[in-house]
Amino acid sequence: MITVNYLAAAALMCLGMYTVLSRRNLIKIVMGLSLMESSTYLLLVSLAYRGGSTAPVLLDPPNGVTMQQLASGNVADPVLQNFCLTAIVIGVAATAVFLAAVVRLAQHRRSLDSDTDREVRG
Repeated sequence: MITVNYLAAAALMCLGMYTVLSRRNLIKIVMGLSLMESSTYLLLVSLAYRGGSTAPVLLDPPNGVTMQQLASGNVADPVLQNFCLTAIVIGVAATAVFLAAVVRLAQHRRSLDSDTDREVRG
């Protein structure tokens, strides 16, 4: 089951990479980058999964499980989930900045084609 998540993350990464490398439209390139970000979110959440585990924070332990058994490590990893939430916030901000730059470039150059913007490169 978890292998499907890894394969889906790899497929999303490859699809985003293909979009970035093969398209000339700057908005499509930004969306390809966003797709690559989404694949890392899926990978992080998949890495945090542990079969048969419980939530890391519980008010009451589930039936048949003591607090000592929970403390021994049979819980999902909350650190990777926190990293994923932080990465989503940063990714949304970065995508907004990229799209704002594309809009300004399109207003100035009257084109979204990346080949017409070669002189912008440093």
